[in-house]
Amino acid sequence: MICLVENYPQRIYSLPENLPDVYHRARDIMFSDKSKHNVRMSKVVSMYLNYMEEIYQIVENNIDKLQLDEKQLKRIRRKYRKYKQEHGDEIKEIYYITRDEAHPHLYENADFSPATIKNAIREGEEKANMVIQNNKRR
Repeated sequence: MICLVENYPQRIYSLPENLPDVYHRARDIMFSDKSKHNVRMSKVVSMYLNYMEEIYQIVENNIDKLQLDEKQLKRIRRKYRKYKQEHGDEIKEIYYITRDEAHPHLYENADFSPATIKNAIREGEEKANMVIQNNKRR
């Protein structure tokens, strides 16, 4: 399970009502999370890893028939283990968590003060923990 906290939400529940709201929404769109592309790529990688797993099992189960050179076989096994270890995890569930914006302001995306950053981290952790707890109950 992966929890992604969106600092700049992709979805909103009401349309902007004035020019500062429009600017705020435009900023959200410009800086919105690009993880959907990464998730799609992860699924492609997982598909190829599953395909490699099938081929590898065919090789392992038919070594005596394939007449492979011992060096070739070692190289195949080494590469398989390396790919499996480095890229073998599959993302099955992603939960998007949108941060609260009680008082959006014009310069909020330029506020990197320690207090603001700590508050954002705390809020993200709290919301992620709520998602985790809700999933444990299922």
